[in-house]
Amino acid sequence: MLSFPPANPAPPLREVTAAPDYFARVSEVVLRIESAPDAPTVLELLEQATVRAGADVSAFISFVREDESCESFRFLLACDPQWCVEYEYQARYADHPWLAYARKHSEAISGSEITSPGDDPVAAIRLAERYGFRSTFIVPAPSSGGLSRIGVLALGSSTAGYFQGEGIPALKVATRPLAAGLHEWWVRQVGQELIESARIAAEDIVLLELHSKGLGSKDIARALGSTPSSVHSRFQRLIARLGVANRTAAARLAAEYGLI
Repeated sequence: MLSFPPANPAPPLREVTAAPDYFARVSEVVLRIESAPDAPTVLELLEQATVRAGADVSAFISFVREDESCESFRFLLACDPQWCVEYEYQARYADHPWLAYARKHSEAISGSEITSPGDDPVAAIRLAERYGFRSTFIVPAPSSGGLSRIGVLALGSSTAGYFQGEGIPALKVATRPLAAGLHEWWVRQVGQELIESARIAAEDIVLLELHSKGLGSKDIARALGSTPSSVHSRFQRLIARLGVANRTAAARLAAEYGLI
């Protein structure tokens, strides 16, 4: 069987990034992410940024560990969503080599350079290749302060070896703000979801902030002009709504979701 190259093969990455308006075109999309009203809008912006950055497809993964038994993953898929469905059946998300790399590193890197072990990383990479990620560029979006929440942007190309060579420095500069913007948007989104699902009021956030500073019930009561028993009762109700074991777990969960 004869095979033919695409009618309009993609130009090399070095040519894409050398365009005079390259950074301006990517940045224009990034600046719109912060005010995006919903996930479909953010996905549309990700699709635009993906093409402008020089990639064929992309995926953004946001991860939060709520406690030792519960991990939360969110996905924005500017690619065939079947990739995510198939991977869910094959392995745990947390063990994917892209996410494993982002947990320990902040440097953007070509996927071919990642050596992080995972749960059968070769199988995970082979699966991604089938959905347009034959060559990849991985951009971590870590959080500070010892929090578990991280994000990782994966750009993909169907051309082997595409994310290598002279265009990489410019690609790093253009995509770091993109990954950070996507991560910050998701943190705000999940934080708002937690507020609504657990019916968290502004007064509850103040309680959690004071506890996170090391204050006990007596000190919190003094700061709020209340009584220790009232503070204790408010904490008990908040802990029940959040479904956690104690105040410390409640404050940590709030921090992970960007509320304090």
